[in-house]
Amino acid sequence: MSNEFQDNLSFDDMPDAEGMFDSQLSLPISTGRRTVTLAHIIKRDGRREPFDSSKIAEAIRRAADAAGTQEPDMPNSIAAAVTIYLAKRVDGESATADQVSDAVERVLIQMALADVALTYARYRDRRTRIRRLRRGDMRALLNELEEARHEREASTTLDASLQVRTSQDRIVGWDRQRIIEALQTETQLDEARATLIAAEVEQQIHDAGISVLTTPLIRELVGAKLIEHGLVEENEQQRRLGVPLYDASRIIRGATPETIGHDPNRSDQMLARAVKKEYALTEVFSHQVTQAHLTGDIHLNGLPVVDRLHSGDHTLAYLATHGIRLSGGRNFAHPPNHPETLLAQMVKYSDALDALFADTIGWYAVNYMAAPFVQSLSDEELRQFAEMLIFECAYRHAPAQDERSPIKISLFWNAPPNIADATAIGPASSEDTATYKDHDLTARRLAWALLDVFKKGGVNGVDFPAPIIDIVLDERVFKTFEGADYLRHAAATALQRTFLQFVFARRDEDTDIALQPVWHPRDVVWHRIAFNLPRAALNATDEPGLFSHLDRLCALAIAAHTQKRDFIEMLLDPIGNAPLATMALEHDGHPYLASEEGLFTVDIDGLYECAQIMCGIDAAAMQPRLRFMENLLRHLAHALKRHANKADLRCCLSANSSPFISRRFATLDATVFPRLLQNIVKTEIQTQALTYTTGVSLPDDLGMSPLEIARTEGTLHAHLGEQQFSNITLPLRNTSKTALADLLRMLLHQTTCDGVILSK
Repeated sequence: MSNEFQDNLSFDDMPDAEGMFDSQLSLPISTGRRTVTLAHIIKRDGRREPFDSSKIAEAIRRAADAAGTQEPDMPNSIAAAVTIYLAKRVDGESATADQVSDAVERVLIQMALADVALTYARYRDRRTRIRRLRRGDMRALLNELEEARHEREASTTLDASLQVRTSQDRIVGWDRQRIIEALQTETQLDEARATLIAAEVEQQIHDAGISVLTTPLIRELVGAKLIEHGLVEENEQQRRLGVPLYDASRIIRGATPETIGHDPNRSDQMLARAVKKEYALTEVFSHQVTQAHLTGDIHLNGLPVVDRLHSGDHTLAYLATHGIRLSGGRNFAHPPNHPETLLAQMVKYSDALDALFADTIGWYAVNYMAAPFVQSLSDEELRQFAEMLIFECAYRHAPAQDERSPIKISLFWNAPPNIADATAIGPASSEDTATYKDHDLTARRLAWALLDVFKKGGVNGVDFPAPIIDIVLDERVFKTFEGADYLRHAAATALQRTFLQFVFARRDEDTDIALQPVWHPRDVVWHRIAFNLPRAALNATDEPGLFSHLDRLCALAIAAHTQKRDFIEMLLDPIGNAPLATMALEHDGHPYLASEEGLFTVDIDGLYECAQIMCGIDAAAMQPRLRFMENLLRHLAHALKRHANKADLRCCLSANSSPFISRRFATLDATVFPRLLQNIVKTEIQTQALTYTTGVSLPDDLGMSPLEIARTEGTLHAHLGEQQFSNITLPLRNTSKTALADLLRMLLHQTTCDGVILSK
């Protein structure tokens, strides 16, 4: 207790004589005016309560125990003396809480119990400071903690021996100031509050008797204190990202499904991606968005690679014009002059792009973009070039531990309308001014050769793991004998090999993209979010309720896309050499990728199961289900466009194509709605995993013909803003190339299906 505190006690001077309270005792003789009994006490909040001397005795007992005074009868005796003294001083009035405390201290001092008085005064002082803290004055409690620290330092040398193992693998001495500085830097706490948290953590460590600390443990202790003080948001900002020791051990030992049979590079990726995923959910996206993802209302794609763009189609014309340029303004390679150099740069740049994109790296109209380089090659040389291209793509994808997405290439029989009249970009030494449509013959020769190599297969005739080949078909293919022959050649390749898919070129080229230079990338998707439509239906009571719920999900999705856009834009800074700076480099006044050109998608999943929940599962409800599915897509597309326009975001409605997301949604929903989903959730035959029908697809067990499936799904594709595929199971075991070509012709002419992927 400070001298200033004692000097300000509200007592009159009294003689320090023994027996000073004798005149206040109740004697059987008259001593003048009789003392009135003390009946009430006024608490600090103004309440009146009956006076209870036992509470005074209990407080004195605690102070005596803390001071080491062992006198069992002393607390009651002092409490009685305090009662008499107060009754005389207030003279019939009610005593205040402060008057009671003052009286206890004074009586203890006068009764030669200075140690007990000091302990009681310190306890009282701390209680006062705590009350001030609750009113926003943290200095009160800080002073208390400082006093406690000084007492410890005076009585022990533990702090001097306390060691901390840092994340930089160093052993350093304990320094509370490090916590204060870290809190101010990471959470923007003011110095007083940061000092309070650090002091409390130090007290906890001292009380626990810990001699060696790690930085993760310190962060956990700091986090616990922040939560105690209601600073939940600040705790999120300072908490450590990482993988639990048990999980890290299993990953490193190859004991998880993702690392079994892989080399240590795989565990590097797994551990790094676990941290990035946690960072994304904590820092990139808001709490509301994160909760929607964790509960299964939505799925945020690419969380483990949150610092990447999603996907995009690139052009060989870029390499032919600029070579390979990387961030920092340095040229890795000049524009190529030979077919082999063009191919080498294509593979090298694919590797560079793979580090910047989470999903497939596509190369647009490869046969037309390469045509100016290979126009002078003989048929044999052209085939060798085709072999090199296919084998390089396959070899690049071969190491499974790299987890690289296979390269995708698109082949056109006729020059795409958006580049047909553009000057073809060829070797730097060439002065040819021909347009791309002038290279029709060379481009068709190359497309045929590529399919020839792909059909033959790899060593021992095995399927190539890459590339994925998009065969783009339009009306013009069917108007010539050569086009029909090419289609049969493509059909024969598709019947023998996987990773070949057919695209029906019905959609008009985006006007803004069509005006870009030929070398400009196309359809660069920045981020994808999937909607769990069955969950939305289960949470709604009727169709208006479902549509209202989907409107809220659209607003949430746009908020999530905006958060991802803002995060990616920070990584696109070309001046500061940010991680994605290569994508923002300017070429002839045009950036390779501008933020306003970025495409964001909302991918719906489980549309068919959603319709089953809302319309029934019996066969008679099939037509109402289909009408409902179209109405839902129409409503979603309109709502999404409305919210996207408000956020100035280029966003379109799409369909999920990832079986993983369908399985995740179904598994989460089955745990929450086990009875309702008993007849809705599908089970994969091979894995027995729960799943929904992916995207806008129809289930395989409806007994529909390929043409009926494509026609029905095509009506759904028409409401989406991105290319979609229907999965077609061939009806015959040995379907001929002519039959498949005829089927493709019917699909193009008689349906609005965007494209098909064949399964045998």
